[in-house]
Amino acid sequence: MTKIGNFHISLMQSHLSVITLSILLMLFTTAAQSQDVKVAAVVTPRHIQLNEKATLKLTISGNTQMQHIGSPTFNFLPNFLAVPLHSKTTPRLVDDKIAVTMAWAYELIPQKIGEIALSDVQFSYQGVPYLANPGKIVVAAVDTYVNDSTGGIHKVQVKISKKKPYLNEAIEYRFHYLYTTVLPTLDPLTPSLPEFSDFLVEELPNEKGVTVRVQGKTFKVQEYVRRLYPQKTGQILIRPAQLKLPIKGNPKTLKTKSVPLSVQPLPEDRKPTNFTGAIGQYNITAQVDRKKLQVRKALTLSLQITGSGNIKTVTPPQIPANSGFRIDHQNLANTTNDNARVYTYVLTPLKAGILQIPIIEYAFFNPSKHTYQTTKTTSIPITVLPDPNDVIGSESDFSSWILWLLLLIPIFAGIGVGGYLLSRAKSKSDRGSTPDTPITPAEKALSTLNAINSDVTDTESTAFGEALTRNLHQYLCERQGIPYRQLNTAEIQEICTQMGVSDTIFKELIDILTKCDYHRFAPVPLSADERKTLISRSENVIQQIEET
Repeated sequence: MTKIGNFHISLMQSHLSVITLSILLMLFTTAAQSQDVKVAAVVTPRHIQLNEKATLKLTISGNTQMQHIGSPTFNFLPNFLAVPLHSKTTPRLVDDKIAVTMAWAYELIPQKIGEIALSDVQFSYQGVPYLANPGKIVVAAVDTYVNDSTGGIHKVQVKISKKKPYLNEAIEYRFHYLYTTVLPTLDPLTPSLPEFSDFLVEELPNEKGVTVRVQGKTFKVQEYVRRLYPQKTGQILIRPAQLKLPIKGNPKTLKTKSVPLSVQPLPEDRKPTNFTGAIGQYNITAQVDRKKLQVRKALTLSLQITGSGNIKTVTPPQIPANSGFRIDHQNLANTTNDNARVYTYVLTPLKAGILQIPIIEYAFFNPSKHTYQTTKTTSIPITVLPDPNDVIGSESDFSSWILWLLLLIPIFAGIGVGGYLLSRAKSKSDRGSTPDTPITPAEKALSTLNAINSDVTDTESTAFGEALTRNLHQYLCERQGIPYRQLNTAEIQEICTQMGVSDTIFKELIDILTKCDYHRFAPVPLSADERKTLISRSENVIQQIEET
């Protein structure tokens, strides 16, 4: 029995040894197989922009036959969307056995900016899990690029001087390209700026050699500047600017953000009547090329407007009507200053004495103070001397007048003229005038008109036209207090303007003088009715001027 018992005990010990050896062999084989399995998760590139995509490649492989391989699982939300691209199975021969490598590819679409750590990717082989970590991805904005190999940073940005400008107000648009390292290229980096279709545009000099510090890093800056003048009110969106970086094998395009503007109209409240559209801050000054001259000699008045703002909105100043000067049209003088306008005027004094070039005002809208303002010049005294030739000319005119009277005396009825003058004198006496009251230019002119209206033959049109012309010119000169002389049309218009005479009366006067010149230099017979009509029209013109 003992043997038997001993036999059973020995048999049981032998079975236990075999089982233990089998378990150890199985564990060793599984460990060996596990060590042969390799997994990988690789992301390229590591630096992308928000508008770019990265690629995730996943692989599982080993030196043994790969069976029962499951698809990898991961979740990168909310940082990235993962879109499957393709998968691939590659067979291999290992120790006379067929092994397999499995690969998957995904497209990663970034959803946010920043340095993002990706979570683990899980693989499954024969029910055993394997993990791989893809690492980090740096997602930059569309205006920034980071070079993987050099670590260089490239950025673009836009700065605008004012987001709520007024219509026609000058604002500055600045495009900046910032970089920490120079790109290995000889091609010039030129940005593509927006069209600025709703603006007047001026190109300003670009600043060079500028550096700035941003978040502890030193950037060099290339700047492109435009001065913009909005041409319409309301909302205007300035589109993004772009800069292409010619990186070998992978060119990058950087984009700035859009810039919204809200353009305000000029206020109607308290707008000056002499405001002509100038926007900015300005000052006006006046100077003349001489302060002493003879009558009817010209001087030059220069008005300079300087300041900051939209100089294109500056218009010629208006000079107030001034008795004593004839003002010719202005001219824009050449100037090398982009912030100045110089306008020149030719002024001709019509009488002797101390004349004043008046104060000249110029109104503009100041956008920085949101109000209208006015700048003024100071008055300038001008000493006007008599023309020494006027004395000789007066004597000559007087002699000519006497000659004409002598020529007209045989023609005019002396009795009629004398009777008319006596009648006029008696009429004035009846109205209360005294013999000492001086005769006015109008009375003298009307009296002469009645004398000219005497009965003469129809063929003496030259003498009639000369006499009527002289009488009207004499009246205008005496009315202005200047010696008699023949006036041109421009001088007559200036005198009428100073006296406040309407255009209708001025045109009537010029028409009468034109007809007189026609009969003076191209004499044709004049009937008594034609003479009376011209004299009646002349009387009406003089009376209307006096009423004015």
